[in-house]
Amino acid sequence: METLKKLDADLFLYLNNAGSESWDKFWMILTDQWLAIPLYVILALMILWKTGFKSAVISGAMILATVVVTYIISYLLKNGVARLRPCNVYDIYTEIRFPLKEIGKGCGTYGFVSSHATVATGMIVLIGMILKKYFKFIMPVLIVWLMLFSYSRIYLGKHYPGDIIAGFIIGVIIGFTAYKLRLWIERKWAI
Repeated sequence: METLKKLDADLFLYLNNAGSESWDKFWMILTDQWLAIPLYVILALMILWKTGFKSAVISGAMILATVVVTYIISYLLKNGVARLRPCNVYDIYTEIRFPLKEIGKGCGTYGFVSSHATVATGMIVLIGMILKKYFKFIMPVLIVWLMLFSYSRIYLGKHYPGDIIAGFIIGVIIGFTAYKLRLWIERKWAI
């Protein structure tokens, strides 16, 4: 386990230190989950347009459930595992870039798993699977956005790569389960 933690810390330091001040504002904007709301509104409208009202209502309920479940799981894991964020680890603090400090943002205490990665992955998997039959290239575009959004957490010094990868795994499982549940509900009520 110590070898895995060391590998995670080394990879974090490499990725985090690849940044530069000229890109800091871009990554700070990208990491803001509230700024992703327009994207999610557009995706919701695309679901409504392509699937119809009843199906869109079920999809909306599944998206909301996915957000709630992924957030709760990430919150419980953060406090249960209690792994300090890299910006709180004294051994590496002097080696990392933490641009959020410059604008007065704190580090937070625990980072395993990344709520950003977990929630976003669950939503992207669910939404992407709903829309992929209508828009051929939607899934690759959403995955690129998800990877950039998640990398921003490493760039800004808030998460180790392992926090992100674990968030991806949980998000994929929950998003896929929500998609299957959506299909089952639509078949059961012939929507």
